Amino acid sequence: MGVVPCGVAAGALVWCLVGMWRAARLENYPWSAWTPVGYGAVKGVFLGLLAGCAAVVAVRIGRADGGRPGRFAGLVFGGGLVGGVVPGTLRDFLGGPRPRTLYYYDGPRPAAEWYWRPLLSEWLGYTVLPALGCAVLLAVGALVSVRSARRGSVGWVLLALVGVGLLVLPEWAGGGAPEPVGQGGHVNESAGAAIVVLATGFGLLLAAGVVRSVRRGRCRADGPGGGRRVSSGG
Repeated sequence: MGVVPCGVAAGALVWCLVGMWRAARLENYPWSAWTPVGYGAVKGVFLGLLAGCAAVVAVRIGRADGGRPGRFAGLVFGGGLVGGVVPGTLRDFLGGPRPRTLYYYDGPRPAAEWYWRPLLSEWLGYTVLPALGCAVLLAVGALVSVRSARRGSVGWVLLALVGVGLLVLPEWAGGGAPEPVGQGGHVNESAGAAIVVLATGFGLLLAAGVVRSVRRGRCRADGPGGGRRVSSGG
């Protein structure tokens, strides 16, 4: 059905947009203004993968298929939302204050200034809303893929597109950002983010190649002259 690849694509897109929003709000951090964009996309790949897997589990438990679009889409949405929300929720509510919105030169934020409104605001903005957007795109993508005549090719094509997007992301996102300045650690942080993004992109391209090879092998086995034959009963 391509549910998991749809999750990867949806997650990469949504959390990349969240990274762009975060980068636009950063102050006193010019040398790595693009890194939230890259790290957001990479984070989205893995959270989208988790959301897609959770959606598949929900569909199988609910015994739904593409024959009942409403039920199928609802299960995909619900499973994807749970898969996308749980990791960030655990991060936000367990342990000490770990805000994503601190300015670079701020000191550690006391617990009294973190819990309740700041915590809930960050949880809604960086966890719930992105997971909701990912779940919506995941449900739409799953419906499109299950109705597609070439549904088997949806998976590797989506993985390949996201992989190519990640390969060009550092150049695109860092094009308008200031040049890295400051200590060596600041410069290295931007370079380190680029390495993580590129490595994830190459990994997705490799996964797309593997999925495509497996699919072609199955098509050969099922097609004329393949290993599976139907007995004539005579």
